[in-house]
Amino acid sequence: MNLSKKQLWTIMLFVMAIGLGLIFAATRGDAPSKDHSTATVRAEVSDSLSSAYGEKVTVDPKTAEDGHLPENGQEKQALTEEPPKVKSLKGAYLAIVVDDLGFSYARAEELAGLKIPLTWAIIPFQRSSKATAELARKKGIPFLVHVPMQAFGDKGSEGQLVALSMDDEKIRRNVREALESLPGAIGVNNHRGSAATSDMRAMRALMEELRQDNMIFLDSRTAASSVAAIEARKAGIFALENGAFIDHLEDIKFMWSQLERAAGQAQRRGYAVAICHARPVTLTFLNQLDSNSDIGVKLVTVDELVRILSKSHGN
Repeated sequence: MNLSKKQLWTIMLFVMAIGLGLIFAATRGDAPSKDHSTATVRAEVSDSLSSAYGEKVTVDPKTAEDGHLPENGQEKQALTEEPPKVKSLKGAYLAIVVDDLGFSYARAEELAGLKIPLTWAIIPFQRSSKATAELARKKGIPFLVHVPMQAFGDKGSEGQLVALSMDDEKIRRNVREALESLPGAIGVNNHRGSAATSDMRAMRALMEELRQDNMIFLDSRTAASSVAAIEARKAGIFALENGAFIDHLEDIKFMWSQLERAAGQAQRRGYAVAICHARPVTLTFLNQLDSNSDIGVKLVTVDELVRILSKSHGN
């Protein structure tokens, strides 16, 4: 078959186009997709937390769970929404809360030896919960009941005292039993609980029980969507909100930077609350703070802060 020059050129151009298309497709196949990059970032965050806590941690991008570092800047949303400055306050006050006591009495004894004012948060029904509360009462250290609540990632209510599957009566009964197990508590704060604190009904049930004893409520702010403090104030309960997790990375330098962040909040609005945990590295940090507590703000306990704020509001 004889082909004209025009037909030959047409065939050659067609073959060249196919070849260029194949080369382009191969090059695209080597490049990482956006989804692959996101997965890599998630894995890196999970690995960094695993090394810090010695176990595999699955990060819920919706929330920072009790000190864990969240993704996508959610910590900023959850923890830095500052209430208005209290203009009548003279000075700046910072209350530091130590969460997760109740597992080790020896750790509580070490904390009790510090001179700086701290507020303890004791998880009920653990092996050293009652003894830790007794030590706090003996030493005059105020403490909160650190109530386990359902998080977004939890599949059920096992181990939780406040869960979305519970009716109001069950929530109130669980909280009442927790309070009665640790007499002398000044109030309650949530352990984890991103799902529970974001649920209006569950928080209303909780606050109905707390107001029977005129309890303080501290929202640990493990979720930006929390309505806990709002519902507490509606129920006539004095509510505070966490402003910074000091030790969600177990690094002394990082802890000092987080403390500076909390102190900055206190200086801007007159007061702040920061949370840390009863962990060995955190105890080292607190011992350093005990030796050098000149951080530009006055350290107080949670109950002292409530008295100061109540007085400033004329209550």
